[in-house]
Amino acid sequence: MRAVEITDFGGPENLKLVDRPDPTAEPGHAVLAVAAAGVGLFDVLIRQGAKPDVGTGFVPGLEVAGTVVEVGSEDDAGWVGRRVFAPTGQGGGYSDRAVVPVESLVELPEDVSSHDAVALGVNSLVAAASLERADLKAGERVLVRGAGGGIGVLTTQLAAARGATVIASVPDRSVAQRLYDLGATEVEGLDAVDPGPDGRYHAVIDIVAGSDVADFIPLLRPNGRYVISGIAAGAPTPDFGMALFANFQQSWTISTLSLSSAPSKTAAETFALVFADLREGRLKPVVHGTFPLDEAAAAHTLLESRATFGKIVLTV
Repeated sequence: MRAVEITDFGGPENLKLVDRPDPTAEPGHAVLAVAAAGVGLFDVLIRQGAKPDVGTGFVPGLEVAGTVVEVGSEDDAGWVGRRVFAPTGQGGGYSDRAVVPVESLVELPEDVSSHDAVALGVNSLVAAASLERADLKAGERVLVRGAGGGIGVLTTQLAAARGATVIASVPDRSVAQRLYDLGATEVEGLDAVDPGPDGRYHAVIDIVAGSDVADFIPLLRPNGRYVISGIAAGAPTPDFGMALFANFQQSWTISTLSLSSAPSKTAAETFALVFADLREGRLKPVVHGTFPLDEAAAAHTLLESRATFGKIVLTV
């Protein structure tokens, strides 16, 4: 099979296409013939060497869509030949063949393509879990910080579908109309800290984080909720929590969210809701662009430019 390896830690040029033996499925696992793989910031962080437990030769890719070609147990034989989406764990998606746990398989409806499945994919789980964590209600004002990325475009849509007033913040306001089309009420720059004439926010979903977090926490209304579901700009400064104590009487809450520990529903249950939203027109996948497997380095370069709107997908 073909796979993209990290040959050294650093820039995108360290992603190389290589040939590897085809994998086999052990009990409890399935081998997928990959049709599409998602490209995300977690892949970038691994390539840069942010996870010391990952060595060179690692194949990135948190999510794939394709067809099950082999299973490790006869009890799971019914999956063979079915089109599925699956999270891979920490990696392995940038390849012709990917091994995933059978329990992570989600069958794709006939009207959902592999590209669209990946564009929804893990990002839709993060978006849905973030809004659950924020306990967002109809009529509330929510700031989606980093609304143009793969997670942000889905968070914007799902928040609007809940009846919230969505203020979307992005680095480049030239995408404003596209966000309005997805349900945003207002569009602001990424560093905008003025909550506008309608007042402060009931909730903030922050996919960017970075050193500006302390400036955004005070934009919450009393009993407001701040959820950090991504760190595209890095971790907040160590003193960011002082904003909570300086405004103790406001009873704000701030939390982080990772799918490894946070979801209140299984992936299959959440995807059932995601596909229902897709059919009812409340949600649509947004793909910024597709790249063949041998252009994974170019895909990473584009993602790091922060000039994307929606998901980047590798085609296999």
